[in-house]
Amino acid sequence: MKNKIAIFLLMLALILPSICFGAGSCTQTYNQFPNGNVTVKFTCTGDGAGGTVGTIPTQTITGTAGSLIKGLYLYQVISYPTPGGTAPDAADVTVNQDGQDLLGTKGVNLIHATLTYDVFPYSVFMSKDRLPMITGVVTYAVANQATASANWTTELQFGR
Repeated sequence: MKNKIAIFLLMLALILPSICFGAGSCTQTYNQFPNGNVTVKFTCTGDGAGGTVGTIPTQTITGTAGSLIKGLYLYQVISYPTPGGTAPDAADVTVNQDGQDLLGTKGVNLIHATLTYDVFPYSVFMSKDRLPMITGVVTYAVANQATASANWTTELQFGR
């Protein structure tokens, strides 16, 4: 009986922090314009505690938005602190399609504590801006954000 209680308490000790201090999250919304262009917006709150303070899990563009962007081109990525929220640290953004960084490492420090920054897709191989066509799964990830419960918004703009 003592072993069962000890195992139960150990399991509770391991599970409770993840329940109380879960990873950060993002809300995905989209807007389709009459000309067919689509903006996908991620409004994020970084993790509040634990070993991953300020981070969020990788986000995948899903549902209707995922369908609408197929065949469009990624034009621009814009990040800014969410108005009225906790200011984020400078952080790095990647937008991947099937494992390829569509920003070509130009998303470094795209998230800023007070300013709005934007970037255009870039090809490291060609050393110039480009407009990649969306044909696969697109993900959004943030690295090096370490402010607990920080709030930021990133918009991905797709067009014809």
